[in-house]
Formats: sequence, C-alpha cells, structure tokens
Amino acid sequence: MTQEKPQLRPIAEGDHSLLGEIITEGFADDPVNLWAFRGTGAMLPIYTEMARDLYVPKGFGDCSLDGQACSLWLAPGANVSFGVRASLVIGHALVRHAGVTGIRNALAVNNAMGKKHPKEPHYYLFAIAARPQAQGRGLGGALMRNALERIDAEGMPAYLENSKERNISFYRHFGFEVMEQIQAHKNAPPLWAMWREPRTPGGV
Repeated sequence: MTQEKPQLRPIAEGDHSLLGEIITEGFADDPVNLWAFRGTGAMLPIYTEMARDLYVPKGFGDCSLDGQACSLWLAPGANVSFGVRASLVIGHALVRHAGVTGIRNALAVNNAMGKKHPKEPHYYLFAIAARPQAQGRGLGGALMRNALERIDAEGMPAYLENSKERNISFYRHFGFEVMEQIQAHKNAPPLWAMWREPRTPGGV
C-alpha cells in the first residue's frame, strides 16, 4: 500500500503556539536540549517565543496540515536578534524551569554554536520536528524536500546543527555532511555541525 504524500503549508502569522508545541514534543528526548534546559519545562515557552519573535516574522518554513510536524529556517542575511519582550520571556522560562545551571548550560550551547556558525551566506535550518506519534510517516523528508527546492533554486548552501547522532544519516540523505563535532562543555552531549553544498534545482 502506497503511503499518502504528506500535505504541507507555509508557516504563517499566528502559528507560534502550534510551532512551539511541535518542536517541544519532537525534541522532548533530545540530549542537548535536556542538558541545556535541565528538562522539558522551559522548552515550550522558549520555542513558542522564538517562533513568535524570529522564525515566523523573519524566517520561513512549513507545517503539515494535520499539525503534526514543522520546519523553521532562516534565509541568508536574516536578522537573528530577539526583541526585548522575547528576551524577557526566554530569560524567565530559563530561571523558572532550569535555574542557574540551566542558564549556564543554555548560554554555553548558544556560545559554542555561535563560534562555529559559518560566515559564508547560507540557509540555516533551526529545527525540523514531528510529534512522537507522527514520526516515521515521512513528514521530516517532505519538509526537507520542500525547503531544499527553494534553496536549490537559488543555488545556495545550507547549514544545521544536529543534536542526535542517529539523525546524521537522515541529513546525509539530503546532502548534508558533518563539518565538525561541537561540545559546549566537557559534560555536554555533542552537536554535529552539518553543511550542504549548493545544488542545482532538482538535485535531491
């Protein structure tokens, strides 16, 4: 029996709560997130606010019509700074749910990623996630292909930080290769910086 092709739509204004929920559920077992945020409590307010303040108004991405999966990207040259409101919301969530250790860990991860982030203009994949009950249905692949059509049409490279070793093969399938392993602290789980060279349209 042929699996039905996932139906997607572009993310839009007002989607921040939905996107925050999907990413939180999809990353609930993520080693780096759990280390940085000291559990899952801070994830929902942080990812919801990041979607509201940055990825919906300044980025792009897609969401499945059934609300089970999404992707969030930034285009080359996008302004990645957060406003005052978003900074306060994120800071409050860290203090409330993660404490001093969580703040230290989250800053360490952010600083480590920032130091390794490529300077060359590129598309940046912040997150691609599916709720646990929807994983294995091909939603991640559909979301990736949809974004890469745009990226390849512009002949641009792409970059991401992968926080699960088992997902390396998924990203490699779409042309990403490991550049470097990043470790924010000696006790922190690793991240894998992955880069995809420019492709011609239809290259994936």
